[in-house]
Amino acid sequence: MTGPRSVTVRVPATTANLGAGYDCLGLALALHNEVALALAPESSVEVEGEGADSLPRDGTHMVLRAARRAAEAAGESLPPLALRQVNRIPLARGLGSSSAAIVGGVIGANELLGLALSERTMLDVATEVEGHPDNVAPAMLGGLTVCCTVGDEVLVQRLAVAEGLSCVVAIPDFEVATHRARRVLPETVDHADAVFNLSRAGLTVAALVSGSFDLLREAMRDRLHQPYRAHLVPGMEEAIEAALKAGARSAALSGSGPTVAAFVTGGGEEVGAAMVNAFRRAGTAARAQELPLSAEGARVVS
Repeated sequence: MTGPRSVTVRVPATTANLGAGYDCLGLALALHNEVALALAPESSVEVEGEGADSLPRDGTHMVLRAARRAAEAAGESLPPLALRQVNRIPLARGLGSSSAAIVGGVIGANELLGLALSERTMLDVATEVEGHPDNVAPAMLGGLTVCCTVGDEVLVQRLAVAEGLSCVVAIPDFEVATHRARRVLPETVDHADAVFNLSRAGLTVAALVSGSFDLLREAMRDRLHQPYRAHLVPGMEEAIEAALKAGARSAALSGSGPTVAAFVTGGGEEVGAAMVNAFRRAGTAARAQELPLSAEGARVVS
């Protein structure tokens, strides 16, 4: 193994599903965590920002788990590492905090230990650790990603979003664990609902790439996951409706929630306030933030 003695990786937040694109569509957002790894006599973990009081300080930390899996993929063992994580992405809010940790760990280990893993292999490793590719793909590659899994391999296409769109997120003050949100989904769905989502997922991609943002309101409607998760996020439906009334091009649950993501071409402050007020009327405190889309994925910055 050869490489630098320390490395820092900057990883963006992500919003996945985009309404109808359940488990296949993801977008990178301009909100970043930093993952710093260094060779050390013994392992240690330091966390600043989001999760500073709750994340583990041992080898079960997601960054170190991902780094270990990356080393194993290269036929190596993970040496003791000192991890310092600066978190700005809220935990368990549907903005890809776990994917940011995983991608940071995989890329950081690859660079630090000189593992020489390809981008494709790193994406496969990150997907294996996360369990699905819809957040790790945009976190690693940036922009809009369309993906699916075939066995252990991830098929992914990165696309550039037309200029002029940004994302306003309304972040409730409670967490929804992804595994809990997945458990409420039905094992089978109606054929008409599957067709409904398939057609709109394709329309979502076309609208984002072409700049036909007027199509997004209909394109991001969903029947496969939001209706089943609504009871986990009090105020979700009201926040989506409020965003649309305030001028958003579209709005949907971000990933498995509880964050609601609205896409705007202006008036972001008004849309954010409308969603926060809708959540408050439903008895849920929330905060809003407008985030540009990020064409750039995870990058080694030092």
